This record gives sequence, structure tokens and C-alpha cells, in this order.
Amino acid sequence: MTLFVPLDESSPPPSIPSFLVRSETPNLHLRKAIKAILKAKRLVIVCGAGISVSAGIPDFRSESGLFQTLKRDNPKEALTSGRDLFDASVFNNEHTTSLFCQMIAQLSELSQAASPTLFHQALRSLDERGRLLRVYTQNIDAIELKSGLSFGVPEFDKRRARPRSKPKSTGPPIADQSATSSNTSCTPDSTPGSRYASPAVEVPRCIPLHGTLQTVHCQTCMHTFPLENHVSSLTSGTPPYCPECTQMEETRQLVGKRARGVGKLRPSVVLYNELHKDGEGVGEVVRRDLIGGSKGKGWSGADALLVVGTSLRVPGTKRMVREFSKAVRARGCPSSRDTVSASTGLATPSPSPGKGSTASAEDSPIKSIYLNFDFPGPAREWEGVFDAWLQGDAQSFGEILMEEITKEAAGKEAALERKRKREQGAAPLEGAEETGLPKKKAKTKNPNSGKPVSKRDTKASGTPSDRPRNPKSKRREDIDISTTSPPGIAADNPRLTIRIPPRTRVPEVCIITPRAPKLPCTPPDTHHNHRTTTHSLSHSDATDESDLSELEPDNLEVADELPTVMRTAQYGLRAIG
Repeated sequence: MTLFVPLDESSPPPSIPSFLVRSETPNLHLRKAIKAILKAKRLVIVCGAGISVSAGIPDFRSESGLFQTLKRDNPKEALTSGRDLFDASVFNNEHTTSLFCQMIAQLSELSQAASPTLFHQALRSLDERGRLLRVYTQNIDAIELKSGLSFGVPEFDKRRARPRSKPKSTGPPIADQSATSSNTSCTPDSTPGSRYASPAVEVPRCIPLHGTLQTVHCQTCMHTFPLENHVSSLTSGTPPYCPECTQMEETRQLVGKRARGVGKLRPSVVLYNELHKDGEGVGEVVRRDLIGGSKGKGWSGADALLVVGTSLRVPGTKRMVREFSKAVRARGCPSSRDTVSASTGLATPSPSPGKGSTASAEDSPIKSIYLNFDFPGPAREWEGVFDAWLQGDAQSFGEILMEEITKEAAGKEAALERKRKREQGAAPLEGAEETGLPKKKAKTKNPNSGKPVSKRDTKASGTPSDRPRNPKSKRREDIDISTTSPPGIAADNPRLTIRIPPRTRVPEVCIITPRAPKLPCTPPDTHHNHRTTTHSLSHSDATDESDLSELEPDNLEVADELPTVMRTAQYGLRAIG
């Protein structure tokens, strides 16, 4: 099913096609379609002559279009339609060639005087948002270039399609052959089979499907020249001669070579029943936009499609639109069952549900949108291709789209301004930390404020001043190391004092190490090993009491059972009140 959304609610619903479902809330679905366009990351737009009518350039197939106007202005030519002047057979007759050149000159003057419309400005705004993948235009006026879009058909390197082949050696290797081959292989694209990829080709944002009125090209040497330099010749109905062929002919005459002839210039527009001279480049761009970039690029193909201002009568454009619709709808719904017809080669979208599925058609996502006054015909060929048909003028839709883009930009600007203010408010706090000024702390609610406090918790917690500090934030002042002696102890006995920050009472550990006296020398035969003596002495007869009295200070009490005279240590704990 295709959802029918009229831009003007008073317009009557069309009788055909039968698979259309009229929206019960057109404004809501119009906003939904616009949101789908703005949310798309890789939007593809296919536009026709309907977007340039308000700029003063006529379309082709309407009652006041170019085909009917040419037929009415040339009654003697017995033209069945103005389409006859856009056929490749116009160059078979001098008279029709003259009419064609005059018509092109008039269209060129109209294109030069035309200004971008609201829809062209919307294209530019979409491009500035960075989510417009491509614009494929059937127009030849090149107004998209005036609106600010890059325009043209890229020239891809044809050497990429050539198979890689190594040159066959017919004889023994030469001494300098290895050095030559190594130097050659280091140069990118030095040979057709080089493994180095050529630089990426920059693809313009807008691709002209049917050529442009900006240039003319020679049918003999295929050189391209600006059309504005040859407007006077085209206005008179005479195709101008090619300057490149003329110069080459003069050079050949000077060197005595035979003449090859001088080609004539023709407008670089694509006519019916002829091939596009840049068809390979256009096809390569379409292929890349359908399937996405090459390996490792990290981007996929189009995810939304908008077709506007075209009746979709040209076979090549019809096929391209169907392929893009299939691609974007498959990405939106991975379970799509679209197939490719074996007879026509065109993508056949999945069949639409029955007429009773109005709710499902209104709730389904919108990925493929058609915007025009009339639905393309024959209608049966477009069943299941578009998710929504917006009936109305392209300029009205462009105005609504521009309003939404402006609102979106204003919302982003307001968000940036709020972020900037938050950063400016945080800057003074950072400056206070750097200068050492006190910083206001945010008041936090005590989680235990409503709970009863027991005596045990009160004793454990204590007052805020008595609470222990975080052990990770220990300072150098918490550890005091001194070697002064306490009163009453001789200065010969230094003391090591270590203060450990306790919770309530701080114990003090005193380690007193008296200096060992100088022992008299004993004969070698009576002197014993220090380690052996220390461990072998007993508590009863190891030392003499007189020796101990010489080592001890007067005010120091030492136990009678000290095992050695080499070192005396006493450990005492004293509480500091």
C-alpha cells in the first residue's frame, strides 16, 4: 500500500491507483515524511522539471509545457509533439537541426536568467547538514549549480577494470632488470596492472542525467566547450564549427597532410534514441550509491529516497528509481521479499497487503516518497514502490522543509548556548581551586538522619573532630621521628620516637639502645666467637653483675636475666594524655 498525503486537504482523492490509502491525519503524516527526510543519513533525491517551473523554465509534458508549445509554434513542421525536436533524428535534416539549435538557444537564455527556487534552496540546506548523498536531476538548466551544489559527471579511471597481467619474459634476466622493475613497482598507477589504487574520484553532489545546457561538444573529436561562447551561432540556427578540429586541420595543411574534416558542435544534452556520452560515469555513481562504498570504507548505500517533480516516463530513470526504492526499503526492513524479474530485469517490490490493511500502511515507516501533482503512470508499474505519495507543489513542500530545517538549526544553537553557559559557570570553581580559595560544598542529605543512633555507634563514631582520617591521605606531619632523650635518661642513650595518629589515645613506642662499651682485648686462645657466645650463654653464669652495672645508667632498671652484655634494649609503652 502507498499512503496518500495531500498537501492541500481540500483536494479530492484520486480514483486511481486502487492501492492508495488516504491518510486520516494528513498533517501528522506530512510531519512524519519530513522527519524521515531529516533523519536520513544518506538521502537520495531524483528531481525533474517540476522543481524549475517557478523559476521561469517550462516543463515538458504538461498542457503548457515545452512539447505542446513547440508544436503550436511550428504548425508547418507537422510535429506530432515537441518531443520530435528532442530526438536524435533532428540532425538528419538541416531544417530540424536549425529548429533544434534555436530552441536550445532560447532555453539557454532562460536558464541563465533563472534563479534558484525554494526547493533548490532546500537542496542546499540538506547538503549543508551533511546527510544528502546525491541529487539526480533530469533538468538541463543547471540551476542546482547556482544554488551551491557541486555539479557534473565524474571521470573514473578505466584502467581499474583491466585484469592484472605480468609481462612474459622471453629470455634470461638482464642484470639491470631487477632494479628497473623494483623502481617501477613503487610508482602508483605506473602500469595498467599496478597493485596501487589510483586516488579516489570526488563525486559531485548533483549528477545531470540528461546532460546540461552549459556546454557543447564536438561530434568528431568529442572536445567540450562552454555554450555561452556560441549562443549567437545557435540563435541563428547554424551549428558552430569545432575550434579544436579547425586548429588541427590548419596544422595538417601546414605539414602537408591530407584533410580529415572539421566537426560541428552540438549541445551536450541527451536526446531520445541516443546514448549518453557520459553514461558510464553516471552508471558508476548510481552503482556506488546503491550498494555503498568499497571494502573498508565504512559506509553503505542510500537509506531514503525522494522523487519530486517528474512523471517518470524515461525508461532509464524509471529503472533507477525502482532500484533505489528497493534498496532503501530493504535497509529499512531486512525481511523484505523483493525480487528481480527475469524478463524485464527490474526490481519487483513485495506485493502490497490487501485493502483492509489501512492501519498497517499508516504505521509503516516511510523510506520512499513521491512528490508531484499526479501519480506516475501506468499506475500498476508503481505498486509497492513508494511508501507515501505527497500530492502538491514542490515549492510548497520546499518551504515546509526549510522551516523544519531552520527549527532544527535553532534547537542545536540553543543547546550549544546552554552547554557554553554551563562551561562558563564551572570555570570560576576551577579558578578557586587553583588559587586556594575555599569552595562551597554541596549540601548532601545524611542517609542516617532518620535512624535512631545507639550508644555503641556514638562511642565508635565520636565527635567529628575525633574521627580518624583517611589512611590514604597521610601527611608527613603525622610521623614524628626524633632522637632526643627524655628527661632522666643520659644523653648517651638516644631514643627513637614514632608517633602514630590513633583514634583517641596515642601510644608511644620508645626504643632505647645504649651504646656498647669498649671491651678489653683478650688473648686469641681465650676469645670466643660472638655468635657462639651469645647463643651458648645461660641465664645462671653467663655474665658478671659488675659488668652489667657498668653498662647501665643509674636511672634505668634492667632485668637480672639479660642474656648478653653486647646490647641492652628495653621496650616500654607510655600513654600520652
